[in-house]
Amino acid sequence: MRICKRFENVSFDNYKAETSEQKKLVEELKQGVKGGFSNNILIIGGVGTGKTHLAYSVVNALAEKKTANNGYRYYSETSVIYRPIKSIIDNIRAAWKDPEAAEMNSYCSVPLLIIDEIGVQYGTESERTELYEIFNRRYEDELPIIAVSNHDKDALLRILGQRIFDRLTGGAKIFELTGRSFRQGGRE
Repeated sequence: MRICKRFENVSFDNYKAETSEQKKLVEELKQGVKGGFSNNILIIGGVGTGKTHLAYSVVNALAEKKTANNGYRYYSETSVIYRPIKSIIDNIRAAWKDPEAAEMNSYCSVPLLIIDEIGVQYGTESERTELYEIFNRRYEDELPIIAVSNHDKDALLRILGQRIFDRLTGGAKIFELTGRSFRQGGRE
């Protein structure tokens, strides 16, 4: 997995936590990196509040960094996979044409799966059916997911459907980040 340039150097240390909720989330993620994640974590909140920064901070803290000849850093996915939900759906659909292309087993079995941008998909029954397998297998095997979304819990329930939402949020630690956008002269 190639980490995009914007997030290759993000960390918990360069995230500017201002609210008590942000500080609690940073501590929760640090503890998960140190001792393992035992529960799902749902990070919701407005655009630009640092949700993706923190998700990549987990990736950067867990992944083994390797530098290729061209200077790009590539990360081992033996312990974590980070994907926007649209990429997961696209990968599942590609498997219909080329079963070799699917990462389904990886999504279901990697020790930690980070799913970003939940809510940018259409929320169709077809997508729910495709995603259910991943959420259900991880639920059954007690493998954690860190889920990131700009939507609140009610909207996520509508988008994901009851079966997936229940598996994601049952026993999950839920954090709602508020504040001004980092990108609009907020914190960064």
